[in-house]
Amino acid sequence: MAYKWRDYVNKVYGCWLGKCICGTIGAPYEGYKGRMDVDFTPELFAEMLPNDDLDLQVLWLDVIEQIGPDFSSLDLAKAFYEKYPPSPGEYAIFKKNFELGLKPPFTGKFNNPFYHDGMGCPIRSEIWACLAPWNPKLAMQLAAKDGCLDHDGESIIAEQFLAAMESMAFNEKISLKELIIKSLAFISDKSRFYQLVGDVMQWCEDYGDIDAVFSRVQRDYGHCDCTNMFQNMSIVVAALLLGKDDLTTTTMMALNCGFDTDCTCATVGALMGIRLGGDAILQKYSIGDQIYKLGAEIERRSYYVKDLADDVAAAATMFADRNSKFDIRDVPEDLPKEPSAPKNRFPVKVLFTYADGKPTVRPGDSKLIRVKLMPSHKLHEGGVVTVTPPEGFTVKPESQKFKFGLMKPELTFTVSVSKDIPVLMEKNLLKVNVALKGGESHDFFFGFIGEQIWKVFGPFWENVTYVKPPKAGESYYAGLGPSANEDEALTKIRQFHINMKADWEKDYLEDQLLGDAVLPEKLLQDPKYQGFVAYISQDRFCFEDFMKNTMPCVVYMVRNLFVPEDTVANIQIGHSDSFKMWIDGNLIAYSDEREHWTPENFHRKNIHLKRGNNRIVLKLARTSGVTDFSISFTKGGPCTSHFTEFGSSTSV
Repeated sequence: MAYKWRDYVNKVYGCWLGKCICGTIGAPYEGYKGRMDVDFTPELFAEMLPNDDLDLQVLWLDVIEQIGPDFSSLDLAKAFYEKYPPSPGEYAIFKKNFELGLKPPFTGKFNNPFYHDGMGCPIRSEIWACLAPWNPKLAMQLAAKDGCLDHDGESIIAEQFLAAMESMAFNEKISLKELIIKSLAFISDKSRFYQLVGDVMQWCEDYGDIDAVFSRVQRDYGHCDCTNMFQNMSIVVAALLLGKDDLTTTTMMALNCGFDTDCTCATVGALMGIRLGGDAILQKYSIGDQIYKLGAEIERRSYYVKDLADDVAAAATMFADRNSKFDIRDVPEDLPKEPSAPKNRFPVKVLFTYADGKPTVRPGDSKLIRVKLMPSHKLHEGGVVTVTPPEGFTVKPESQKFKFGLMKPELTFTVSVSKDIPVLMEKNLLKVNVALKGGESHDFFFGFIGEQIWKVFGPFWENVTYVKPPKAGESYYAGLGPSANEDEALTKIRQFHINMKADWEKDYLEDQLLGDAVLPEKLLQDPKYQGFVAYISQDRFCFEDFMKNTMPCVVYMVRNLFVPEDTVANIQIGHSDSFKMWIDGNLIAYSDEREHWTPENFHRKNIHLKRGNNRIVLKLARTSGVTDFSISFTKGGPCTSHFTEFGSSTSV
């Protein structure tokens, strides 16, 4: 079936108009976790507010306009890193990983345990649908290039699901329920997200009320983070099913569930906007074209939503030769043409992989890396790959020759870290020079992340009740103390037999680790006072990463944090149990609260770190079985970039 260009552009316009005005409705309430009762008024379609839901998609459009349809995840990653300053949540994790030399998909999956299932990539689905209308498979392929930058697994599936659904929404004859069902056919039925959508559809039938549906969602999919994908996508699906196919009804239904309201409202608004078309939205709500606010550091020819829609539609024609469903006969002839390859764009792409799947190293390690060369067009000549490591690292062989043929060349190198390296930096970039016989050459960079080096002392534990050690012929039971009744006596005995406690208030090593006190000679041979070295590969760790015991206990951890220059940093601490943190003997952070771990349970700003070693001492407790802990250093407090310039002195 042939479509008219104007009708297609009108639906693209409806997509972005719905995204903008409905995102603006949700933006003031973003992060409120709880039921609201906000009524729709025309005033809610106020001046457009900045929204990362839109910002990054406009940035992706800019990349495609410059590079064309053969853009890669790495092209998107470079633009994200260089041209989008905001750094909340998973965006900060992506930027940290990218700065450390990781490439997609590692930028989304490494060191990202909290945000990898975030809503940050499903909200970027619309551009892929608009570039691949009526072709859900192509829209999903494009979305996957995006999602892996800062997410992993289920969130990428959710973005692909939305891209497929929005792509099919360009067909006017399909209902919302059909859209959802058909979109499920394109994702794995083994995924948790697939199960979520199926459950929400069933609960919508069972309850017919979005509050009841969302209450049921939280039983099986609830998460503490307002931006978690599962609960927010459940709001999107439920609002679409129960919103009576009306833009404002659906949007307000999503809004009043709370959580990531700018995202949920913008997502339902975009899908409903595709179905309605931009002209119908303008007419129904008596509004004019909108001006969007852009947070990305790029220039557009205008900031009117209609011009954005025209530009996206023009970009879609670049994908027409790979979109068999793109049947538009009256495409204007004066549209911008697909860009030719930039003159300075090297004709070979390079894919780096870690043979063991781990991008981290410690002193004495040897790791295999694979360098795969992929020409962007047919090349006959070969060349040489030369790998230059950072100080303290070696590479064997240093260079290898290659030839292009039927198979893409894949070269293997061994990267080794000196066991005597004095400081292991977190950032360790290797330069890979690819030199073609014709004379062209290009430097690529990828990284290994240096693991944190800690010395651990402990475990220190106490009996639930202190009982003086018995002597020969004595019973220790009397030491448990008197009991008011038999139940109390039995409880004391069994607690003494089968439990322990972490005496958080007891000073075991403070005088030695923070002062000049010397251990008594009788303790010098005790392993828990001697300590042992532990390597921490990611920000978040737990006792089980370096000890096999499961008992309540206290441990001390010491790290010489190497800082190349005097620096003022901000600290984000995640913890699930009591902790204290000292830097160079000064108590920096303290909590005796037991909490659900997040990366940001605790903030401390303006910490002065001196050039050279800064001695960090941690005192951590396991009182109830969970010991998640993390430290990250940021440049400006919450939602800002992380430091990657620090390291660990190997002499602790």
